[in-house]
Amino acid sequence: MTFSKPTQGFTLIELIISLSIIAILTAYAIPSYQQFKQNQTMTHEINRLVATINYARTQSITISKHVILCPSVSFNACDGDSQWHNGWMVFVDSNRDRAFNDGDRMLLNENRMNKTLTAIASSFRPKIRFDAIGFAPGTNLTIRFCDTRGSDHGKAIIISNVGRPRLSQNIISCY
Repeated sequence: MTFSKPTQGFTLIELIISLSIIAILTAYAIPSYQQFKQNQTMTHEINRLVATINYARTQSITISKHVILCPSVSFNACDGDSQWHNGWMVFVDSNRDRAFNDGDRMLLNENRMNKTLTAIASSFRPKIRFDAIGFAPGTNLTIRFCDTRGSDHGKAIIISNVGRPRLSQNIISCY
């Protein structure tokens, strides 16, 4: 003879309590996830530009020529507007005129950053020029990265005269 237990399920009150707990936990998790996603996007784009800076510096040392890194949308010329979020290019400046023309060789093009970010440098130094030994003579260049969260979450890449980039987490203003 077989005895079976009566099937048991959730009561309506247990179901409402379970769904309430899930809703509360989700309400706390979603803002944290959005913050995490924005941080990851900014970190990815900063790393992409730093990798290009290091590449341009390495190329200038390797081939012993001047190499220019500048913002560019068209990849036919430097834009001169210091808006790095629109894309950038790296080229060998054979005649040292700091402009991309017939005698120069294109090394790399990078497309636009994520649309939620802006990366803006000072208008006084719209491009980075690496000499044959990898130095970036002139003033230090700061490229500020900002998103919709504002200056509190902004970061910056600072390129020294020696040509090395470093990251700064404390920026004064996004604009």
